[in-house]
Amino acid sequence: MADCTFTDALTGDIIGFDYATGSVEVDRSSAGHVDEACTSLFFPGCSFINYAMPLVPAVHDLLHKAGAVDGISILCCGKILSYEEDGAQVREAFECQLRDHIALMQPERIVCACPNCVRALREALSLDSRTKDVQLVALPEVLADLGYRLDAQTCARMIKGSVDAPVLLCPHDSCPDREWGAFADGLRALLPEGCWQDPEHCRNRSVCCGSLPRAAGKTAQADKCAHLCGQESEAVGADAIVCACMSCTFQLNMAQPYLQCVHYLELLFSWRIDWSRVGAWMKLRFLFEDTPGQATESGRSFDGLTNAVKEQQ
Repeated sequence: MADCTFTDALTGDIIGFDYATGSVEVDRSSAGHVDEACTSLFFPGCSFINYAMPLVPAVHDLLHKAGAVDGISILCCGKILSYEEDGAQVREAFECQLRDHIALMQPERIVCACPNCVRALREALSLDSRTKDVQLVALPEVLADLGYRLDAQTCARMIKGSVDAPVLLCPHDSCPDREWGAFADGLRALLPEGCWQDPEHCRNRSVCCGSLPRAAGKTAQADKCAHLCGQESEAVGADAIVCACMSCTFQLNMAQPYLQCVHYLELLFSWRIDWSRVGAWMKLRFLFEDTPGQATESGRSFDGLTNAVKEQQ
């Protein structure tokens, strides 16, 4: 029996997750038949699903009970496809289908958990008159608007092992959010007052965590970026780096030795992610019926999409 089950608001698929085994069941009997309208859609993004699947239903339930969203989609934004063979064509084909599904649902806004998703969706949705006016909002801003704040004692306990220990957090701002700044603003609105300090480079001058060069296969450059982030955070006397991006958190935990790094949702829900043993739910990136994708052990094969593109050429 699945630990949690979602009905994808954009595809109609019913997806069940088993945390212990890492298995996923997809019921596509209703695929393409979405009966209920969804005015506000939660879009966790594949990095959130990959790194912290148990937090996805927790966040969705919180948002749904607060009336902030009335549906969820676990589709990928498509950005990662750019790094695959024939990436430009494959990503274009996927984004075309994504726009069609969003246009059919006609949500007024999409609540995104990932800065990369916001940037990718802004670019993709702006190309179609049917989707260009869909509002994209950052999850941390929505949570802050709902009145949520991180508790200083919880942060101290999770980072330093004692509720009585003083704790200082250093925010790290994601590259895709440099121009927009919504995740940077939302993160700081959630942080406990007096318990955080910006590094030398932040917001629109932030240093890349290294995820982008790592995705492009430039490991040395990726590690250099991560080390600089760690050094700047250590320089302000921080006890930990705090991120609003799951990919940044993973990279800064794996590739720099100076400070531990946490995602703000770990602190909000008092649940630590084991970053050395994160899950691999990559098979769920692309769930459209006509281009489902084929998952392999590496999680990086998208044969369904690639074949669909080749058939169109």
